[in-house]
Amino acid sequence: MINKLSEMSDVKRNVISILLITILATVIYSNSFYASFHFDDTPSIVENYAIHRFDLKEIFSTSTRPILDLTFALNYYFGKLNVSGYHLVNLILHISNGVMLYFILLWTINTPHPNPPPQGGRAGEGVPQGNARVSHRIPLYASLIFIAHPIQTQAVTYIVSRSSVLATTFYLLTLLLFIKGFQSNLINSRNPINSRNLYFIGAFLSSCLGMGTKQEAATLPLMLLIYDFYFISDGDWKVLKGHYKVHLAIFSTLAIVFYLSFSGLKTYISFDYAKGIPMPQEEPITSLQYFLTQLHVIPYYIKLLFIPTNLNLDYDWPITRNIDFLTVLFFVLLTSIIIVAIKLFRRARLVSFGIIWFFVTLSVTSSFIVIYDVIFEHRLYLPFIGFAIILAFLISKISTLRVGKRFNLV
Repeated sequence: MINKLSEMSDVKRNVISILLITILATVIYSNSFYASFHFDDTPSIVENYAIHRFDLKEIFSTSTRPILDLTFALNYYFGKLNVSGYHLVNLILHISNGVMLYFILLWTINTPHPNPPPQGGRAGEGVPQGNARVSHRIPLYASLIFIAHPIQTQAVTYIVSRSSVLATTFYLLTLLLFIKGFQSNLINSRNPINSRNLYFIGAFLSSCLGMGTKQEAATLPLMLLIYDFYFISDGDWKVLKGHYKVHLAIFSTLAIVFYLSFSGLKTYISFDYAKGIPMPQEEPITSLQYFLTQLHVIPYYIKLLFIPTNLNLDYDWPITRNIDFLTVLFFVLLTSIIIVAIKLFRRARLVSFGIIWFFVTLSVTSSFIVIYDVIFEHRLYLPFIGFAIILAFLISKISTLRVGKRFNLV
C-alpha cells in the first residue's frame, strides 16, 4: 500500500494516508467503547456536579483544566454517563492528532527553502529544494507508529487521560498553524500579510486552549521556538530574531498556565528536606528526590518505547531518596542522549528534533515538580511524537528510501 502511494497524485496520497490512519486507529480501539470509569474518572466526571449542571462559571473559576472539563460537560450533556460517548471523543482526538502529525511532517520535510542556492548548490540544512519530489513516507510512517503503538493505549482508553490527548491536539494544531503562517509568506508572496496573520492568530488562540487543558502545554512556546530554529530559520539566529513578535505572543499564553496552576506550584515544589511534599501512603518527598526518581523513570519510559511489554495502569514505583551509582549512571546516559541530539543538528536534523521534542515535552512531569504518581504511561502520549519521528526516519533509511539524504536531513 505504501509503495503504491508514490504512484499517486499528492492529493490522493494525502487522502489515502488519512484513511489509513483513521482505519488503523478505529480497528485498534474498536473494543474500548464499553470500558468503564476508573480511578480519577470518578471525581473528575462521575461526581463532578459542575460538569453535570454544565455550570460554566464554576468550571472556569475552580478548575485547573477548564477546557478539558468543558469537553466532559459536553459529553455529559449529550450522553450522561454513557462511557461510549467519552471513548468516541477520545478516539476522534487521537485520530486527529495522527492526521495533524502527518501534515506537520509533510510540510516540514517538503517545504521549499526561502533562499535556494544556485543550481547544484546545497540548500539550507533540513529543508528541500522547491522542485524536489514530495515525500509522504516519513510523515505516514510516523503517524501510523503514533496511532498504533501500545504505549498510547492508556491515554486513549483511560477516559480522564483525555487531558493528555486533548492537550496534544491543541499542541499540534498550534504548531500546524505556526508552520502554515510562515509558509504562506513563501507561497503567497503578493499578499502574505493577511493570511499569515490569520494563521498566527489561530496559533495564539489554539495555544490558549492548550494552556487551559493541561499543564504540559507549558512547553509549547519553547518547542515552537526550537522548531523555528531547526526548520524555518534554518539555524540562523538573525532570522530567528526577526520572528520575535510571533514568539512573544505565544509565550504570553503561559500566563494562563501560571494563573491556573500557581497555587499548585507552591504546593508541589519543595527542596526542604525537613518538610518535603506529603505523599499518599508514602513519606514526604522533596523536589530533588522526585528528580532523582525521574532519572530512573525516564530510562524505563524509553525502554517501553522500544519494548512495550508489561504495560501497567498503576505502578508501584520506589522513590529514590539518595544519589547512588545507578542514579549517576542514568543521569550520564540521559545527558549523553541530549548531547548527541545537539551534535546531530547538522547531520540528522529530524532525529535531533525528535530527541529534543521527547525531553522537552516530558519535562513538566519528569523534573522537579512533585506529582503523587511518579510514573504514568499516559504521560508519554505527547513526548511519544519525538520517538515516532525518529523511528519513522530510521525505517525510511533501513528500507533504502534515502529520503533524509535527498532532502539534506542527514
